[in-house]
Amino acid sequence: MSDNTNRKVLLSLNNVDVKFNVRGRTLQAIRNVSLDIYENESLAIVGESGSGKSVLTKTFAGMLDSNGYVSNGSIILADDEISKTDVVLTKRNRRTFEDFYEFLNKNSVLERGAEEFRQINDKKRELDSLDKLSPDEEADFAARIKKAKDDVVDTTNYLWSLDKKLKSDRPEIDKTEARIKELQAVVDSIEKEKEDLLQKRKAALKSETTKADKLKADIEALKAARQAKIAKADSESNPYGLKNEVLERNKKIAYELLLSIGRYPLKEQIIFRYKLKKAFKLAMSLGEDLNDAATLNKVFETVAFRVEFRSFDEATQTVHGYAIIDCAKIKYTNDWQQIRGCRIATVFQDPMTSLNPVITIGKQIMTVILKHQKCSQEEARKRTIDIMDKVGIPDPEKRFNDYPFEYSGGMRQRIVIAIALSCQPKILICDEPTTALDVTIQAQILQLIKDLQKDLGFTTVYITHDLGVVANVAERVAVLYGGQIVEVGSVEEIFYDPRHPYTWALLSSLPQLAERGKELFSITGTPPSLYNKIVGDAFAPRNQYALAIDLVKEPPVFKITDTHYAKTWLLDPRAPKVEMPENIRNLHEKMLKSYVNVTE
Repeated sequence: MSDNTNRKVLLSLNNVDVKFNVRGRTLQAIRNVSLDIYENESLAIVGESGSGKSVLTKTFAGMLDSNGYVSNGSIILADDEISKTDVVLTKRNRRTFEDFYEFLNKNSVLERGAEEFRQINDKKRELDSLDKLSPDEEADFAARIKKAKDDVVDTTNYLWSLDKKLKSDRPEIDKTEARIKELQAVVDSIEKEKEDLLQKRKAALKSETTKADKLKADIEALKAARQAKIAKADSESNPYGLKNEVLERNKKIAYELLLSIGRYPLKEQIIFRYKLKKAFKLAMSLGEDLNDAATLNKVFETVAFRVEFRSFDEATQTVHGYAIIDCAKIKYTNDWQQIRGCRIATVFQDPMTSLNPVITIGKQIMTVILKHQKCSQEEARKRTIDIMDKVGIPDPEKRFNDYPFEYSGGMRQRIVIAIALSCQPKILICDEPTTALDVTIQAQILQLIKDLQKDLGFTTVYITHDLGVVANVAERVAVLYGGQIVEVGSVEEIFYDPRHPYTWALLSSLPQLAERGKELFSITGTPPSLYNKIVGDAFAPRNQYALAIDLVKEPPVFKITDTHYAKTWLLDPRAPKVEMPENIRNLHEKMLKSYVNVTE
């Protein structure tokens, strides 16, 4: 059994949701996924097509499509090299620090009137809503109108499909056209209902102005009370009238502001200074607790990563800090450039599309090295030849100027691996790395990755639907279904003691279990639509062992061992005892027997 107790967690996913905007609709591809990825381990992520395997790894590699986003959760990358941040107090940096410190001290007085500021905002929202719809009402009307318009579009598309038939079904066409008119009437009705409500609010405001006048008077009174509090000093010992502990807090925050913008080029620093000042002024006005780390993180994250202040070295005039890198909240290319390629690299399944056909092999590898590592052209060439040799390219110096078309499929995949490893990443994602290769070459590539992992000491994350591959390369397995991890454990636990019915079904589908004259097992039904809200257990409609509760309530995650967890109601102590299918018991012996038969 794989033991990760003494291994460092490289990447920690906590309650991650990933959504996509697709033609006006929202698709939730990843749902509440939590997973730790450890140093130097081999993890396999398995599941059917559409289960969310590739999306999950693209999320923490910064490769989501432009319409995809992390809607919830955190993805913490533990990497001291890019988390550690040092800024020397040059004249320019000192001026920046002093500017931040002066700004914080000047605006800290706003905290005294925070209660009134919040009340003023509430009164203003109430005043604005007198002749407008509330945000909740706007959202409700928007959702209803969108659904009605979607129904019109879907029905119109169906009508077009009827018109394109060689023999049109006239009655069905007439029926569909009538349905479209009914649906359009629903859209018009909802839009009229919204407009009527808005006009009613406006009319009521004209006939009864006392409520609006009272709100305006309340706002003015609160403003006066706020100004009185702001003007009252807490201390006479400094020009800001602030307590000493507030001055010390502001000094620490000013260092953190300097450290945070110091991670970026000068042009971006200027923009960040303005945005961060705006964020902190609002936080002070609202009375946010700026002594609380979580609050500070939240304020910083509106603009950039917060870099925690650790110490100030008087001798070298250097400010030392440490950043918590949350890949779910990265907004800027500069941050991803420090991670993608350098810390997390990917090997894709098709080497034909992964390589540029008009650029030489050597230059393609060198470009990556020069982009991410500070070295000369000569040093980059030397490193390129070295990595080509490591991945098994014969005579790498002679083949440096070859083009991709001069290589076989297996050789091209070796080059793709070389490019991914050229900057010595800590995590290598292998997305179906052998799918496009001949069976005899697949084993060579998998063995190459295993040997390189042992030699270079990186973590490998395999994305695959081939459980035969998993058995040969993985230490740990995460099983995905419907965008969720339904079972995770060591490879031995998943293969020989699986607990989730979906894992049973995947294992039952192994070709090695097929018997002559019998049909190979297949999972009935189709995966759920991720456009719709999933109620209960996503696998329930396809699960022959489903309980009544599976259809109405999502199961929790049950702990089986320290390394083995599964998300199924069958593990609840109240559930009836269900044994795994007969065909996957003693799986090791069956697979071994299959292997012996093939070799004979």
